[in-house]
Amino acid sequence: MYPLNPKAVYVHDTVAENDRYMARVQRVLDGLQKPVEPTFYTDADLPAMVAGGLLAERRPMGTRADLCDPSLLFNTFRFDGKEAERVACLQKQGIQSNWNHSGLLGHYPFHWANYNQEGDPNRLHKVCRACWRIHQQNGCVHQCHYCGLGGLLISSVNVEEYCHWLGKLIDKHPWQLTYLLDDDGDPPALEPELGCLGELIEYFGTLENRYLIIHTKTWNTEWMRDLKHNGNTIIVWSISGPKQSRLLEPVAGTTEQRVEAARIAEEAGYQIRYKFKPIIPVKGWEEDAAYTAKLIFEKTHPDVISLCCFMWMEYADMMRRLPAELLDEDCVAAAEAAVEELGTLITRPFPPHTRRNIYETHIREIRRWNQDVPVSISTESFEMWNDLADLTGFTALNYPCGCGPFSPPGAPILKCHPVKTAQRFDDETCRGTSPR
Repeated sequence: MYPLNPKAVYVHDTVAENDRYMARVQRVLDGLQKPVEPTFYTDADLPAMVAGGLLAERRPMGTRADLCDPSLLFNTFRFDGKEAERVACLQKQGIQSNWNHSGLLGHYPFHWANYNQEGDPNRLHKVCRACWRIHQQNGCVHQCHYCGLGGLLISSVNVEEYCHWLGKLIDKHPWQLTYLLDDDGDPPALEPELGCLGELIEYFGTLENRYLIIHTKTWNTEWMRDLKHNGNTIIVWSISGPKQSRLLEPVAGTTEQRVEAARIAEEAGYQIRYKFKPIIPVKGWEEDAAYTAKLIFEKTHPDVISLCCFMWMEYADMMRRLPAELLDEDCVAAAEAAVEELGTLITRPFPPHTRRNIYETHIREIRRWNQDVPVSISTESFEMWNDLADLTGFTALNYPCGCGPFSPPGAPILKCHPVKTAQRFDDETCRGTSPR
């Protein structure tokens, strides 16, 4: 587990009342750099905890004067169908329900991501695939400057009950082959002490043609060697060049550490992948792209590589989170000039011609070492897919995806229609599913 010094540790009563769950928490407590006396709480205590600043540290890391490890909060997912009742109780006390508080309440272990379907506000400007996403944690220890998920790490520890209900969700959705874990967390950080991710990996190891995808920046994979994964876990590294990894992602693995962690996982039989995501054009980003591509293929054998520029925010917000002196001046100038042009598009702040140049450079460096590995772009626009069609060899409807619902090992070109095939089914047998 990562060396951590949290300011506080909170334990929900549903954890404290269960010896197995408390044993998991105790192992984490024993692994901390300094002893921390846990605070035990109930749902009734949450309003006072929130008013007292429980979520105050949840702000972009790059806007903080100091960086610190997040506080830890251990609870359980509730599969009792009382989500609305708990939310209403909080609302009566002036606490609004949003994703932070849903995490605190143990709601929505599984949620339906309706990408490119009706109701998705970005369906015309972002290519992604509708699917069920699964969660164990909310929050992260990596302190990446651009991220707002630091400050508080929420972990749900009732993994056995979780796998029971996940199995029912999987049974109702035979079209979904792969399940991405925690796009709002990085679960390897507390392992193997917490003992939840290993249980989930081994659960997927009992399934036929169903796969877990772990998306991570971690250096921490040595403990995974002896798990009974049966080839049913895929690990996708968010990879970045040396300058970005060291200066903007301080607690995540460095470029070299991530590739070494991937090498260990591959040696242990896991399928490994990479996403250059988010690609931040720091000064010297072209050299970093060349170095990182060379290192990847010297050490490992990914079955797909994805690319995604830094996006999802306006220019002013980017400059608030990232140190200007580290960024490529031409890219920053292009982003500033494109503010009005891009408006509120999800692909901002960098304009299309800047992003295209970044992608073309990365593809060229990848092809220098490997002519065959599929290269795709992640959460990008339909226009960018068209612009890069000659280089990628794929379209927005058939590309091999690093983490989507049709992405088993080997990352095949899709034979199905990714939007039409993805259909949601859930009822009382899939408790805790998100209404989104």
